This record gives sequence, C-alpha cells and structure tokens, in this order.
Amino acid sequence: MNTSARLNLIAQDDRKLQTIGLISNWEVNSDPLHFQRRQQQRGVNEAMVRIAIAYGKKEYIYDAISFTLIDKKLRHTPYQKFIDALRGLRVICHPQGLPNPLVKTVYWHYKTKNSVRI
Repeated sequence: MNTSARLNLIAQDDRKLQTIGLISNWEVNSDPLHFQRRQQQRGVNEAMVRIAIAYGKKEYIYDAISFTLIDKKLRHTPYQKFIDALRGLRVICHPQGLPNPLVKTVYWHYKTKNSVRI
C-alpha cells in the first residue's frame, strides 16, 4: 500500500480532520480550477490538504492564511510516521478560515521540506 492510500485510511478515523467541512476552491483571477490543477500537478490529495489545515503551522500572509506542515506540529499525531512525506506541504486559504475553508493553492515549500530537524 502506498503512502497516499495509507494516509487516506488514517485520515478517515481522525476526529480532528472531521471538524473540517467542505474544502472549496477560492476563485482567483478568474481561474476557477486553479487549486484542483495545482493539487494534481504537485501530487497532493484531499487528505493531505486536510492534514495541513488541521495540524499545520498557521501564519497570516497578506490577505490569506498559510498552513505549513513542519516536524514539530506532526510529532505526537497519527501522522508521525509520515513526517518525511508531509514535511513542507503548504496550503494557502481565504482568511475566513474554518469550518469550510476556501483554498487558493497548494505547494511544497522546499526550504522547509529540505530542513530536517532531529
């Protein structure tokens, strides 16, 4: 079973992820499918986006909220085994926040991904 499938199985039983409602696309610059296209290009599934929103480091950037998965936030969670696979995932959302986040884009923050903390 690959990493993505294993993450999906764990995410189904995670109560913290169940508090996140419907993830929608935040239409920017008349590009209604930007989020879905970037998600597919970068190999990020919906479970990974939910994990980033629930467990990621939250920062306010200009007119958006950024959730970045870092080692410190993933320790002592059900996803501790997947720290290497999830490290550096960044999700940019509308400032309205939860429970129904509007996602602008998703990408891998390589500076974070390449920094391993022991």
